[in-house]
Amino acid sequence: MSGIAGMYHLDGRPVDPTLLHRMTDAIAHRGPDGIHHWITGNVGLGHCMLQTTPESLHERQPLVNETGDVVLTLDGRVDNRDDLRAALASKGAWLRDETDAELVLQAYQVWGEESPRHLLGDFAFVVWDGRQRQLFCARDFSGMKPFFYYADGHTFLCGSELKQLLCEPTVPRVVNEGMVGEYLTGFITSQEETLYQHLFRLPPAHFLVIRATGVRKQRYWDIDFGRAIRYRTDAEYQEHFRALFQEAVRCRLRSHKRVGAHLSGGMDSSSVVAMANLLCREGKGPALGFEAFSVIYPPGWPCDERAYIHAVSQHCRVKTNLVEPGLPDLAYYREQTRSRCDFADCPNGGGQNETLNARARARGFGVMLTGCGGNEWFEGNLNHLADLLRAGKLRRLLWQARCDARLTFQPSLFQLLLRHAVFPQIPAVLRQVGKAMFGKSSFPAWLTRDFIERIHLRERLRPSGPSRRFASFVQESMYRTLTHGSGENSYVLMERFFAQAGLDFRHPFNDQRLVEFSFAMPEEQRWRGERVKVLLRAAMSRHLPAEVLQRREQGEFSIVFMKTFEKIEAKHLFDDLALAAQGWVDPQRVIRTYHLMMAQFACRDYAYGAHMWALWGLVAVELWFRDLICSPKPVEGGPLSAHPLTRI
Repeated sequence: MSGIAGMYHLDGRPVDPTLLHRMTDAIAHRGPDGIHHWITGNVGLGHCMLQTTPESLHERQPLVNETGDVVLTLDGRVDNRDDLRAALASKGAWLRDETDAELVLQAYQVWGEESPRHLLGDFAFVVWDGRQRQLFCARDFSGMKPFFYYADGHTFLCGSELKQLLCEPTVPRVVNEGMVGEYLTGFITSQEETLYQHLFRLPPAHFLVIRATGVRKQRYWDIDFGRAIRYRTDAEYQEHFRALFQEAVRCRLRSHKRVGAHLSGGMDSSSVVAMANLLCREGKGPALGFEAFSVIYPPGWPCDERAYIHAVSQHCRVKTNLVEPGLPDLAYYREQTRSRCDFADCPNGGGQNETLNARARARGFGVMLTGCGGNEWFEGNLNHLADLLRAGKLRRLLWQARCDARLTFQPSLFQLLLRHAVFPQIPAVLRQVGKAMFGKSSFPAWLTRDFIERIHLRERLRPSGPSRRFASFVQESMYRTLTHGSGENSYVLMERFFAQAGLDFRHPFNDQRLVEFSFAMPEEQRWRGERVKVLLRAAMSRHLPAEVLQRREQGEFSIVFMKTFEKIEAKHLFDDLALAAQGWVDPQRVIRTYHLMMAQFACRDYAYGAHMWALWGLVAVELWFRDLICSPKPVEGGPLSAHPLTRI
């Protein structure tokens, strides 16, 4: 985790050094190991350094090439270092040192726009190419590193956080109503837009080329939908997976600081902890000692996983730091919003981990691993029923549907088949027509009809028709997960939160090689009968306790949302909504929905979950609109002020 900043005046005006410094000052928490700038004429680059790898101790950015006409600022980590060095050497490139920045700079000089395709890892970078008078920007395939930008035909600005762009006073703070609508439904589809009309995210797996003639955006990587991995035995799949998983974890253990991992007790985080601990014991990780960190919830809560955490800790003989979660008040979320000029963190992330972050930093940890991505790529998908129907395997379809109904507690086998076997076969447009005919709405009841129609919300949220030929309905569903805005947005929020604490979070399951493997393997290796994560459980069977391997349920964290609604006294916030004055929401319906949700929660009716995400979106957008639009203030740098956290 570092931070970058870039500025390019396409009309030839010289860069104002004060503005570039303000852009890096705004993210000074990302640069505890140094903040530096490079300016020439109408171009300026900035870098905030957090050293987390051995090679970064010898790195200084922005990095200039040997002839002084190509300059790089990088926030990232290169995982295929050996292969990349060999490939560069075969092209006659000469590496001046072993840093990741040097590898990326030389890759650009050798391959130009094709260079991101040659990189494995998490990255966002900007290159000034003085030979071609252009900026080149790129972001990793899954969006693990953030990248925001602004372009108005005269000036191009970019950075690691949205608030950097607002350091320029002339950047308009115009509300993007379409994105507001997505946040208010709790269903984010866009990977590009922000709450501000003229500020954008660079989508994952894309690059930008900025010249005096304009800005060009292009995808540089995509899933190979024709690739299929088929073995004779389960053991062969397990061997292939273990090799990829071990390498994904090993790459992310590269650090000169202590490395830890989040351990929840689920299959995914437990697998990461087990593999990382094994590699460190074999001398393939930092010698400073590997430890796990776990948030422990009160007994009886559906997210209380202490029994599984203890089992993993004992089985793997890994020290586990147990931390109580925090429950921030409204002032905490309000200051988050003001400081970041953006959507606040969600209750199940952010504030509840403040104590964990403080504990990790105090004990010298700089890198944390997570199990994020395991569900997306290796759990399985109910749309396998649609694939069985299309293949005409009716007996297998009925057997699997009965298994699915038992596993997912579906009371109606007919509804399960209708939703996951029949509906996927129907084009999305016709499905929307059917919903309209039967009066079903995908929107919260408190969104006004005028707002929904004005921003074309139905069209925004409607899955686009497949522009590619997918091998299966499961593959199509996985691809929507990969390219959907909700997942990318959650990783941006997560990265931003832990960057504030000076921690570099790394996600082995989101390794590109593992993701490509998951798209190519058969669904039976994910979900078979009443068993999910079939391959993961089998591959890790020697490394995890039986309690985790045989576990069927997952921790359920909606209670954290509900306790947060109570803590921030959301009902008072909803009594005086600034968003209602804009005609976006019906305040009376908001209040009725909120009271219904809290009543359902009180009597343990899990229907409350249907309202939770959208109402949190309403809270966060309301705070943003009040403090950033109605009462805008200059962007300031520095860390968030400390707010007392109530221990749960």
